[in-house]
Amino acid sequence: MHTPHRLVTAAALTLSFAACRAPDGASPGSPQATATVDSLPAVDSAAGERPDTVPAPPIDSTTVMLALLPTDAKAPLDGESAALAERAVFAPRTQRWFMARLVDSAPAVDIGRIDDGVSSSSAAQSALVRMLAARSPIQPGMPFTLHGPAGAMSVTVADLRVTGRRIVARLNAPASAILGTAMPVEWRGMPPRTPRRNAAAACDPGDTTAISATVARYTPSKDTSVSVVYGCFGTFRALIAIRPLAITPETIEKVVLVRSTGKTRSGRLRDLSYPLHELISVLDVDGDGTHEIIVHSLRPAMETWAALRMTDSVSFARFASGFTVEKR
Repeated sequence: MHTPHRLVTAAALTLSFAACRAPDGASPGSPQATATVDSLPAVDSAAGERPDTVPAPPIDSTTVMLALLPTDAKAPLDGESAALAERAVFAPRTQRWFMARLVDSAPAVDIGRIDDGVSSSSAAQSALVRMLAARSPIQPGMPFTLHGPAGAMSVTVADLRVTGRRIVARLNAPASAILGTAMPVEWRGMPPRTPRRNAAAACDPGDTTAISATVARYTPSKDTSVSVVYGCFGTFRALIAIRPLAITPETIEKVVLVRSTGKTRSGRLRDLSYPLHELISVLDVDGDGTHEIIVHSLRPAMETWAALRMTDSVSFARFASGFTVEKR
């Protein structure tokens, strides 16, 4: 994550692990700020457009976006809150996709980190509140769109808090909105429009007996872990990741795609510097009939949660990540 340049928020998306019938608001602050958000162009996905190619707001919106913050980003802070600000890093304002998880039983979006955490003393917590109010690009009351099993709903940020070293924005949404351990969320900048159609739900499941037989050939051992997700990935209906349990700089994983006929082909997960993965679940983010995948990404001394999209017939690439854990 980097020092912010433009606005971030998020909106959760539809999760559909069984979609292929697999084998067993208002922005904070003044009315002027609300009008600023509503004046931004819609960022809905066009037909056939992949999630990370949706046009961003115009480049000249930077100054307008900053009007949403309750305090100028350069405004001075008092001693203790200024010290916290020196250790805090927020998501860039151009970032559109994030990861959400449950934090204290509520959906929360990962928006940054603060090195060495924050003391539980009342003075430190008060300083944290002042720092977040002045520096965070996301503030309580900002609108989000949450895409869940029941369709799209408008939610807002309830509060900001620190959990471990992560700075999170908790959403006014039920815990049931997060399916599985994590899911990608999207900032849309306005109340929800028409929910995206879950085209993957109509996908042909293929020869389920052949698919099941192929998947069954890949079994974990005392040294390896095997994870599987089922979905619509072009002509493929299952994705298998086989990784060593020992996580070292030299370890690599094997990724196998299973066709609707049960035949296989090698695949690849392009996840920046994370070479190992546990496959968690699938979802059709943009309603194009191709599932995206949710993964737990692993590397020596670090782990994170990410969402990957299919970029060619056998490869997936990251478009959202968050809740990184550094093991020191």
